[in-house]
Amino acid sequence: MSGETTAVVRGRVYGTVQLRHTERGTPAARFTVIQVPREYNRARGQWRDGEPVPVICTVTGPLARHAAECLTDAVHVIATGNVALRDNVLHLDSAQVGVDLAHHVTYIDDTLPAILAGHAPAPAPHATAAPSPRPLAAPDQPARRVGDPVVAARATPFLNAATTPKRTSG
Repeated sequence: MSGETTAVVRGRVYGTVQLRHTERGTPAARFTVIQVPREYNRARGQWRDGEPVPVICTVTGPLARHAAECLTDAVHVIATGNVALRDNVLHLDSAQVGVDLAHHVTYIDDTLPAILAGHAPAPAPHATAAPSPRPLAAPDQPARRVGDPVVAARATPFLNAATTPKRTSG
């Protein structure tokens, strides 16, 4: 259809996802996303939250079933679709909806950890006892920090004859 406005809505799901079926049996889901725009206050020189904007999202087909199963109250989502203003309320007929990975970790069927999928983890193979970890520094030396240069005198607990590079004059 021509003349439709495509938009991206990024916000939190508000309430529950309502799943229904059309007369033909097609699943349809409806949920509200609250989008809070960020506004820059030049007088104070800082960002602040603007007025929340509710957007009613509608999805159909397999996406509706997936949305009803995966989305709950307060989950951050990103939705795209055709936007329209009906009765002073924004409506988004969504083509795509996804969890916002900036706020959540999600798994798909192929990456779901076994423990979360309800499968018992594979038993660990019996191995010899692992050596106890060595301290990062001797008790009389300060602990190394990320970014500190490795100095041979301080790194001796980690180095041995097999791993120490030999210097050649050249």
